[in-house]
Amino acid sequence: MIPTPDRRARVVVPLGDATRNMVVHDWGDERNPRVVVCVHGLSRNGRDFDVVAPALADDYRVLCPDIPGRGESDWYATAADYTIPNYIAAIQAMFAQLGVTRYDWIGTSMGGLIGMVMAATPGSQMRRFVINDIGPVIEKAALDRIAAYVGRVPTFPSYMALFEAVQPINASFGPLTDEQMHHMVKTAVQQRPDGQWEFKADPKIGDAFRAGLQQTAVDMWPLWSAITQPVLVLRGAQSDLLSAATVERMLAAHHAAGRVAEALSISDTGHAPMIMDEPTVAAVKGFLHAAPWVAA
Repeated sequence: MIPTPDRRARVVVPLGDATRNMVVHDWGDERNPRVVVCVHGLSRNGRDFDVVAPALADDYRVLCPDIPGRGESDWYATAADYTIPNYIAAIQAMFAQLGVTRYDWIGTSMGGLIGMVMAATPGSQMRRFVINDIGPVIEKAALDRIAAYVGRVPTFPSYMALFEAVQPINASFGPLTDEQMHHMVKTAVQQRPDGQWEFKADPKIGDAFRAGLQQTAVDMWPLWSAITQPVLVLRGAQSDLLSAATVERMLAAHHAAGRVAEALSISDTGHAPMIMDEPTVAAVKGFLHAAPWVAA
């Protein structure tokens, strides 16, 4: 059976002159200075890490936030608030309130983008970086695919009707067990007072995503070049968002600078691997344990 988090913290995060509450699913000894932060994808939540987090919790405190607008966290006021800088401000507030000074990072898709910025920031206290199925080049076909569904807010008359409806999208997560497939859905949905079922995510996230596609693309290779931390790049072998060629270039750039970089291709999986299968969990655990922890 997939375990549940040891604790649930609620931290106050800034939003201009206002604040919001962000829920953090908290695993392991809360006094442990060795911290792993796990950040989910665009429309997912921190419960995506309910398999890898307990596998790490004997050695780490593992923090899995529901980024605002998702899961149990508050929503932002407008679509324009759903930006990487606001997400980073939320993470920094979490660090201050939960006493985090140094950390490893596991970031899936959007969580990987947030991690890239945090890793490249001068003075970053990130130690090791697992980036899951995203990189400096994001394929347009994947962006168009995601734009077609993210933030759409259909409701369903039953949990099973919702579950069946999302299977074409969730199939890209890889060959999950029945328990894992239901876990991915159950932790992302809720039943409304009128009996209908819906996703626990702000529809404005989709509006923000589609608005972002209208903007001029930013060259993210300089950002990648500024990352000095050892990296493990995870890629679904059938991913339409992160190409094999981009992974090769990511590794080559790190190696050319004398930095540690590894990659793992996960078979029968698209965008994005859920880090729930034993080999991938073992690879992540091995990568994080490959170097001694040095306090900040």
